[in-house]
Order: sequence, then structure tokens, then C-alpha cells
Amino acid sequence: MKNLNINTSINSYDIIIGQNSIFKLNYFTSSYDKILFLTNETIGKIYQQEILDILPKNKTFTYKINDGENFKNVDTAMDIISFLIKHNFSRKSLIICVGGGVVCDLGGFVASTFMRGIDFLQVPTSLLAQVDASIGGKVAINHPLGKNLIGAFKQPIGVIVDINFLKTLPVEEFKSGMGEIIKHAIILKNSNYFNFLKKHYKEILNLEPTLLIEMIFESCKIKKQFVENDEFEKGERAFLNLGHTYAHALETLFNYENIPHGKAVSKGIIFELYLSKILGFVNDNYIYKISELFEMYGIDYHPIYLEENILIESMKKDKKNSNDSINFILDKINFLENVSISQDKILKVNSLFKNRILKGVIDIGTNSCRLFIAEIEKKDNQIEIITPLFKDLDVSRLGKNLNQTGILSEESIEKTFSIIKKFQEKSNSMGVTELIAFATSATREATNGSIFVENIKNRFGIETLVISGEIEAKLSFNGNSALYHEKIATIDVGGGSTEVTIGTYENIEFIKSFPIGVVKLTEMFFSEENYSEETLNSSRSYLKGFFTELDKFKNSDFKIIGVAGTVTSNVSVVKKLSKFIESEINKFSLSKFILEENLNLFLSKNLEERKKIIGLEPNRADVIIAGNLILLTLLEVLGKDFIIVSTNDNLEGGMVLTI
Repeated sequence: MKNLNINTSINSYDIIIGQNSIFKLNYFTSSYDKILFLTNETIGKIYQQEILDILPKNKTFTYKINDGENFKNVDTAMDIISFLIKHNFSRKSLIICVGGGVVCDLGGFVASTFMRGIDFLQVPTSLLAQVDASIGGKVAINHPLGKNLIGAFKQPIGVIVDINFLKTLPVEEFKSGMGEIIKHAIILKNSNYFNFLKKHYKEILNLEPTLLIEMIFESCKIKKQFVENDEFEKGERAFLNLGHTYAHALETLFNYENIPHGKAVSKGIIFELYLSKILGFVNDNYIYKISELFEMYGIDYHPIYLEENILIESMKKDKKNSNDSINFILDKINFLENVSISQDKILKVNSLFKNRILKGVIDIGTNSCRLFIAEIEKKDNQIEIITPLFKDLDVSRLGKNLNQTGILSEESIEKTFSIIKKFQEKSNSMGVTELIAFATSATREATNGSIFVENIKNRFGIETLVISGEIEAKLSFNGNSALYHEKIATIDVGGGSTEVTIGTYENIEFIKSFPIGVVKLTEMFFSEENYSEETLNSSRSYLKGFFTELDKFKNSDFKIIGVAGTVTSNVSVVKKLSKFIESEINKFSLSKFILEENLNLFLSKNLEERKKIIGLEPNRADVIIAGNLILLTLLEVLGKDFIIVSTNDNLEGGMVLTI
């Protein structure tokens, strides 16, 4: 166990670093009348009881916030303060922040404002928080227009770093922490720490305790130096913001989701190194040396090309700026400097990374429209999805009454246009540089489908490809076959068609788009909500006849992978998810028994009652019964008992489309 003391103008406090150091908690608690144990849902599930067993039971209260940087806001802070007021906390009370950077920042902010300031103790659980957010007394919350724009300087009474927390830390979060640690190694004026990280990277990645403690201690020691010399960030403490101007721009554009802070900082460091290069301060060899260290720790350090006006406007909102300038911490190898950079030089560096862009794909389906935004890399005429960033869905009912009329109705078209407009605005706000769309069964079957596509181009400037059922099926299959090194069958139940593809990544044996989907089946059999035994049996018989081509695959050795809204909605209903949570849905095993149980639940309620079922989107309530009937029929025809649910579908496949 190691101890590091920080001295500031406000107070002096210890950083305790070790294994099982959490048992030092009560060393700090005896003099307080009440204690708030502040954590988040994830940490609470794992460590709540262990920590409560250590703290004094008669005066400890627990408050758990939602996970994610987007909850580090004024609403969450006010909720915590309301809790403190309700439970009669006083100026002699203590907040113990147990969590990552969000909990440390937020808890410190609440402590700095409640009753004009009460004490708080930092117990960081992520590597990033252990070397950054918990140390130095910078506490803050986010504003929708920028990160950490509302905050204060308030020092904790102590910091307890227990490396045991890192055993349950997701790999990506560990890498995020390493991004900040590598930053510390760069700003240090000698190369000792840099060489230490390079020499011991394998042991550190394997969480070897002695080296973890040594690494965290050295990193904290570097931050201590800057904090003590410049407590209120008037001068050289700003050097700790190396990489942060670009990083905060990315985090704001991505709504503080899907890009860990340390990863954003890593990209920002490289961006700023290229700024240093064009100003003549560093060379390619120096950039390569730092990039190589990021590579060793598996960190994605490549900057992303962003739309120029979006990038500049986002950077202008960074809190380090003044007088409308955009400031960067530039590396001059032997020293750092806080420099105001002209927009033309920022855009020159931005243009170097056009092989890494944000791309958006809109799926214009029969029942709904969906948007997918991802960071992609273009290389050797290939497109690779690097990081999925955002997904959205809105029900359009584009194919409503298409069976009867043969055309897309004006009402459905206008509804679809309103969704496309919303998706385009979201894409623009995130800095997306390439936005395309593909349309499926409703558009390709309607006599006015080509006019509809032409109007999308005229109104929004978005190129739209009308794809065949087979291409649609292949897109869904490609998105999943790379994940499974065995034979699979992908089933994509859409509004106007159902795609089935069987084979392996190397060889597709069967692929077909069957012209029946949830909207069509509903209109054919249940248009008046007439779910009688007769109509249900008739629809099942009809579907069996429709899928007879699949009889030859009955009981064959393959897994069934289900994609799209019908399967994901069934999982959401089973788990009672009030919102879509990909980690809860992806790879869930959806059995025939569950599908039948859900079907009976849906049938037991009228349409308005179905709309209130937790986990079922109200806009899907009128077609979900048809969806379950299609899934159950396919399982019967193929002789299978369950479907593995995948959140990868034709959106992921569509990301590689070029128009």
C-alpha cells in the first residue's frame, strides 16, 4: 500500500493506494453526523453490500444515480440535494463518492454547493477516476452545450484507491483510464514514466497488483505536482488538459455516450500532436512513438474527420477558451504551451483524417424508419465499423394499406419525411459527413416508390437506394455471420417482408425475402382487431404454406439468429425494460415458450391495453401479434426451440453500402 499527500491552500489530504484499501473507509467517518454513500446502479449492484458492511449503519444513507456521463447534470444534482434536505443532512455531514468519474465529479459538485459546502471523500472505482477525476478538487456537472461548464474547485478530505475495483471494470473502461495515464507520461518532462508503461504493458494489462499500484501512484504523483503548483488552473495546471479541447468537442457531439473520456482524450492528443507538427514543433517520429504506446494498450487513438462548422462551433464552447479564441495544449517535446490556434490550422489538421468519418444510415422500412450513426474507417475500398455511436427508431407506417391500393399514401409519405428530417438534423448536429438511406419492401413494391425516392433526394439531398429483398437479407446476414464461426440462419421480420438467410460467413446456402411481414399479415387477417381462434388458426395455416421452401432445412444443424423489432420487443417485454438497453437484449435466448407466453399476453389485451405493456413500444402494439405468429411458425418449420436475439441487422450491413 502506498500513500501520497496533497497540500493545497484549502486543506491537506492523503491518497491511499493499494489492494483492500477500502477497509480504511472508517478512518474518515467518525466525526460526521450523517454519511451519504453515493454511487451508481452498476457499482451498487456489485459493491453496495460490501461497502455498507464497512460503514457505520446507524448514520449511513445510500443514493444511486443512473449510469452514464449524460446523467452528470443539474437535474441529477438537484435530486441528490433534495435527498439530503429530506433526510436532514447538515454541514457536519459527509458524502462518500464511490464510482467512476461521473460519481466523483457529481458528488464533489453537490458537496461544494449543499449548504455552501460540506466534506466529501473520493473512492474512485474506475482507472480513469483513480488517476484523474478523484484528485485535484475540480468538481463539475455538464451542460447540454458543453462538458464540465458548471463547477467549482473543492478539495476532498481524502482519496481511497483500491485496485480490487479494477477486476470488475470493463476492458474499454480500463483502456479509457490508460488514455489519461499515457497523457500523464507525455506531459512529464522526463521519459521515465513513459518507458515504465512501455516496458510493463503486458503485466499492466493482466492487472498485476504490484505494477498497478506503482503505475497509479506515479500517475497520481504527476497530477499532484500540477495541482499543488497551480491549484486553481491559472497557469501550468492547464497542461493536464492535453488532448481535451478535441476530446470535449467529441464528447459533446456524442451526447457524452459511446465514447469513453480516455479514448476521446487519446484521439485529442494525436490531433494536437498534428497541430504541433504543422507548426514545426514535433516530427513524425515523435508522433509515431506516442501512437505506438497507445497501440500497445489497444487504445483507438485515431482522430475523426468532422464537418468543419460543427467541429469549430463545438470547440468554441470549451471552458479553456477566452476572447473567442480556441486554445490547445501543444507539445513542443521538451515543454508544453497553451496556444491559441487559428481556425484554418485546425481545419487543416481535421482534413488529414478523412479516412475516419462519421457515417449515418437511414433504413426506410415498411413499418418504421431507423437511423444508425457510427465511426467508420475507409481503407483499401473497404468500410469497417469502428464504433457504433447512435441508433434511433420511429414508426412511419409507410406501407399502410399498400396491399389494397398499391401506392404509398400521402399521409404515410409525409410522416416518413418528418422522420427523415429529424434524423438528418441529428446527423448534422453530430458532425456526420456522409448520410445515405436505403428503402425496402414498401418502396420497391409501390407504384409511386420511385417518385418517393426522387422526392427524398430533392427535399433532403439524401441519396436513397431501393434494395431487393435478397440484398436486404444479405445485409442482415453479413452483420451477424462474422460473429459466429458456424452455420446460422438469420430471420428478419419486417413490416412488408420476412428475410431468411442460411449458411456460413464463407457460403450462403439459402437466401430469400418472403413477401409477408407484420403489417401485411395484420392487414390480411386482423385489420379489425379480430383475434378470434378462427383467424389465428387461418393465419398460422397461411404462414406454414408460405414458408414451405424451408421444410428441407427442418432439424438441420444451425443456430437461428433473430434481428429487428419483433424479437427485440419480445425481450423487452420479458425483462420489463422501459427503454431499449442493447446490453440487456443482445444475445438473449428467446424460446418458443416465451414467444407463446408473450403472444397470450398480447391476445389477452385490447389495443389500448397492449400499448401500456412495459417493454412494448406503443407504435408496435397493433402488429406485435402478427410478428409473434411469424416467429413461431418459422421455429416450427425449421424444427427449432429458440432464437438468439441480435441487435446487429441490416443497419450494420447498410453501413458498408456506397451509393
